[in-house]
Amino acid sequence: MILSLDISTSMTGFALIDDDGTIIEHRSIDLRKEKSFVEKVSLARNEIVRVSLQDVSRQISTVVVEKNLQGFRRGFSSAATLNALARFNGALSFAIASHFDIQLVNLDVNEVRRTLGFKIVREKVCGISTKEQVKRSLDKLLAESKQEIRWGTKVLKSGPRKGQEVIGDGVYDEVDAIVVGLAYLKTSV
Repeated sequence: MILSLDISTSMTGFALIDDDGTIIEHRSIDLRKEKSFVEKVSLARNEIVRVSLQDVSRQISTVVVEKNLQGFRRGFSSAATLNALARFNGALSFAIASHFDIQLVNLDVNEVRRTLGFKIVREKVCGISTKEQVKRSLDKLLAESKQEIRWGTKVLKSGPRKGQEVIGDGVYDEVDAIVVGLAYLKTSV
């Protein structure tokens, strides 16, 4: 079994995936209320370890992590943000891999999507966010393998869409963690 992670300082997604590609568990950890770097790492590590060890028969062989962003893109993260994300990614990756004393693999998000055959079109062209395109591609891939995931939702409490049910916080982070894990399994066979 592999443990795959999509690490962010605000929301970290993780998944436990069996060697045959079956999704055993998928969750996200909301870190937005934690202010301290150490508290964020500790909270995420403790929750991931707790869930991973719920079933004593689980044998995690590898931790797979989506690589942090390596460069600037217009309109996105500043140098300070990239630095914070890289430090957090490294700290949490190390904390998890060292806890289980297992191999750590970092994979590039674009390579992961190519490996799984996901075709992503710019949002300006298709009107659908990249995150939603990835989720839809994953849902299709899982349906082909006879797996279905019920994603978390929430009901909006205010604003023009008050009362509408939408994708829950952390779902896209869970999606990214699953995608990274499945791509790793596909390339490691």
